[in-house]
Amino acid sequence: MAKDLNIESLYGKYGPTIYARCRRLLKDPVAAEDATQDIFIKLMKHIEAAPSEDAVLPWIHRIVTNHCLNVIRDSKRRAAPVEEVPELVDDEFEDSVVTKNFAQKVLESAPETIKAPAVLYHARGMEQAKVAETLGCSRRTVLYRLAEFSRRAMKLHAAAEAGRA
Repeated sequence: MAKDLNIESLYGKYGPTIYARCRRLLKDPVAAEDATQDIFIKLMKHIEAAPSEDAVLPWIHRIVTNHCLNVIRDSKRRAAPVEEVPELVDDEFEDSVVTKNFAQKVLESAPETIKAPAVLYHARGMEQAKVAETLGCSRRTVLYRLAEFSRRAMKLHAAAEAGRA
């Protein structure tokens, strides 16, 4: 590491360049600001590993690119939060879920990751691909979550039937 290289000088010299690169890769100014901060934290932790002054920009560029690609990859894996689970209406829900009360019990017992796709698909009638796009996950993930919702519904139904017998 060059003797005069420190985090303040890196920030002053390369901060705008890092932010611009993050903004280009992430296509979101707020996410780019967060990424820029995260990158400078990484740089601060690894300042001892920094190359000489003339080789520092490619080193930083590699860190920025890898970090932003990780952010993009991770954002595709995370489901987008849903502000509120919409109210269910009896005639909108599939025949497999007989009543609103039963559906509500199944939804109450399910984690949020299962509730959102179930409501969007069953109650709102969205296609699985559209549900995946809305939630920011893959169609396969939606299929797994809908299958888990159905499994929970069948288990709850079986328990209710056993209680009646």
